[in-house]
Amino acid sequence: MNKTISLLALIKSLSKAEKRYLKLYSNLQNGEKGYLILFDLLESHTSIDEIYKQFCIRQKGKSFDMAVKHLYKVVLNCLVHLNKEQDIQTQIFDHISKAGILFERELLNEALSELEKAEKLAIHYENDSLILLIRRTELKYLSMYDFTGMSEKQIVDKQMKINEIMRYTRSANLHTQLYDILKYRFTYKGSIRSDKQKENLNDLVLSELNLIANSSYKGFETEKLHLLFQSTYFLNSGNYKAAIRLYQDLILLFDENKHMILNPPLYYLNAILGVLDSLQSVGLYKEMPFFISRLKEMEKGEYSTEFKLKVQVHIYLYEFYSLFNTGKFKSAQKLQEENEDSIFKKISLLELNLQLQLYLSLVILHIGLKDLQEARKSMKKILSSGKSLYIFPTYRIARLVNLILQAELGNYDYFENEIKSIKRSSSFETKQYITEKFLFKFIQSYPLPKNKLHRNKLWSCYQQNIQKIEEDKYERPLLKVFDFCAWIKSKLTDNPFDLIMKEQNERIII
Repeated sequence: MNKTISLLALIKSLSKAEKRYLKLYSNLQNGEKGYLILFDLLESHTSIDEIYKQFCIRQKGKSFDMAVKHLYKVVLNCLVHLNKEQDIQTQIFDHISKAGILFERELLNEALSELEKAEKLAIHYENDSLILLIRRTELKYLSMYDFTGMSEKQIVDKQMKINEIMRYTRSANLHTQLYDILKYRFTYKGSIRSDKQKENLNDLVLSELNLIANSSYKGFETEKLHLLFQSTYFLNSGNYKAAIRLYQDLILLFDENKHMILNPPLYYLNAILGVLDSLQSVGLYKEMPFFISRLKEMEKGEYSTEFKLKVQVHIYLYEFYSLFNTGKFKSAQKLQEENEDSIFKKISLLELNLQLQLYLSLVILHIGLKDLQEARKSMKKILSSGKSLYIFPTYRIARLVNLILQAELGNYDYFENEIKSIKRSSSFETKQYITEKFLFKFIQSYPLPKNKLHRNKLWSCYQQNIQKIEEDKYERPLLKVFDFCAWIKSKLTDNPFDLIMKEQNERIII
């Protein structure tokens, strides 16, 4: 069963070009091709039970498990063959393999020529691990021939080149480690919420700056890692101007080194999303279409179906918040309906964090449209997930939105225990948002007074605090998903929520 699930995921991730190549590849093979029936079933169904049932009907007497194993092997072989010409690493290894064969036949000069070709490719693509392998292999070959025709200086120069690449490899590894730790902290612990939390990252920041200052090698990889680290840090510490500038530098770096963009282009995607996240955090939605267009270009590339779906989801989410957070609720609803088949019906294929974000966008949309029952249905999908979504910072935002939803539904008994639970869920190193404390206080005032005079009085008590929240850079990561302050204002002033959202956005200054 596990093999079948893996095969299903593999088939669903194939691009159109890869599927076309698979069928061409199978036509060249001799013998029974019943595995193509299984391929068609996997392509058109998502239920393993249904696939098994249909296979047994069409292929009476044939082993389902054997067909799964054979198709899995065929798909992997096809992908290897298809990617061979595109995969630079494979090309480099081909030259290294040829050098090995030539050396075994005592054709030293020809072997060294192949290694030279491999090294040129490795240097061009800054593959330091392969550069190291090639240079060590070259020295080994030369040593086996007693360094014939070489001076001692030439030998030392080659040894120094190996030491140089080893130093660079160590530096790049340390840089990657620092970036991975920083990314992990922000992914699972959320953005910085106070100056004290910002100070707690000084160890990583100082280590990264020290690496840059002491690195003698300047190239694409080190510059990429530096910009990724710094932009991620500034984005999550509330310095959006610096984050946008650094992400733009990172995009420019990729534009100038297109041969270094991976397949799939994960780091490039990270750079585009970083700019968009920064723009969303400060409400600069008019600046977002250019960067969304970069995502749309990426969506058209020859990448796996899984990667393209991920890009498509990000396009939807940023377009959705561009509309919703500027008060265009009906347009946001239309966008959601247009993406129902292409995104929401495929939601189970996505990574958990994206599933959470999509479900939360539905909840927010229906709250804005005052369709509370539909909002409740989407919220149930989040809350029924158990602990699988609990680890993500967005889940905490979902719980806060749920407080609003339950208040509107009149479930006032729900508040006390849920608020206590949310407070307990904060780790010892996580500081509460001011918005959270403010929201807890507001929710506990439900049911709201029906008398307009009393509501105005309540509003005057909250108004000053709301202004402080709107001016606090550490609160923006929370408000970019759902503007709790705008919601409170709409409830107490009787002004439409969409109109207030529009006004809020117009007043934001970076």
